[in-house]
Amino acid sequence: MTSSRSIGKLGEEAARRYLEDIGYRILETNYRDKQGEADIIGFDDKVLAFVEVKTRRNTRYGTPGEAVIYEKQRRLTRIAMSYLTRHRMLYRQIRFDVVEVVVQDGAVKEIRLIKDAFDAIK
Repeated sequence: MTSSRSIGKLGEEAARRYLEDIGYRILETNYRDKQGEADIIGFDDKVLAFVEVKTRRNTRYGTPGEAVIYEKQRRLTRIAMSYLTRHRMLYRQIRFDVVEVVVQDGAVKEIRLIKDAFDAIK
């Protein structure tokens, strides 16, 4: 059986490739600071997107995106604000996206991008 960690890694790599294929310019993957971690940060045209990747083996208990709960949204908002400050991009238009990945038998079965999945949370 494949571990949760390797499933997550597979999902993040698939999400990165998918985003690049549809035109995102990836700046960072697994960006970490004292606020936490952002899975992917990149430009979709002129919008800076902070992307949370959620990978699951199935949708029995809901879609992967439903796992991006309020606390995770709040944490990603803090990471985004910190990133913008650190990189002097305070007036840049940003968005929070979620990529849902479903993996079966060690392969990506389904991948879906939810653009503008949630608003910044204070």
